[in-house]
Amino acid sequence: MSSGAHYAEFLITGNPYIGIVRPMPGLNAGAYQEEFSFIGDEDLYPDFLAQRTDDWDDSEVDACELKCDDGTMNFTDWVEVDDQVNYQWEGMESCRSGDTVSMLLNLDEGTLTVYKNSRRLGVMMDGLSGPYCWYVSLYKSQAVTGAVSIKRGALPDSD
Repeated sequence: MSSGAHYAEFLITGNPYIGIVRPMPGLNAGAYQEEFSFIGDEDLYPDFLAQRTDDWDDSEVDACELKCDDGTMNFTDWVEVDDQVNYQWEGMESCRSGDTVSMLLNLDEGTLTVYKNSRRLGVMMDGLSGPYCWYVSLYKSQAVTGAVSIKRGALPDSD
């Protein structure tokens, strides 16, 4: 997704992380067999930045995610080791299994807006430009496993 507005719905089971990340088609995902994260694992940032292309533009956000268990946001630019984690944003709410979390990525306006069960929560991030892909991170523990179903949704009537 590199321009226009894009809307995706995520049906939640467990406590996933849902968000956007820069496209990295040349990244060898098979090289990362252990636990993997786009945010917070600074040892991987040089690998991610090696995939940079000119179309990434000048946005200072290379990955941004909603943490479903408490509704906070994490984001990074993969350059500064000062990632923003557990960042509180206006409109944040936690999500539970069975909830549908939707995201509207509007690259014309540079915003990522979050919805929960068809109700607009608010703009989680602004200042976005260049291409992004949707992503989901699931963490498996002995007590909890998660799953996420993703589908393209129709754009909301108004934002």
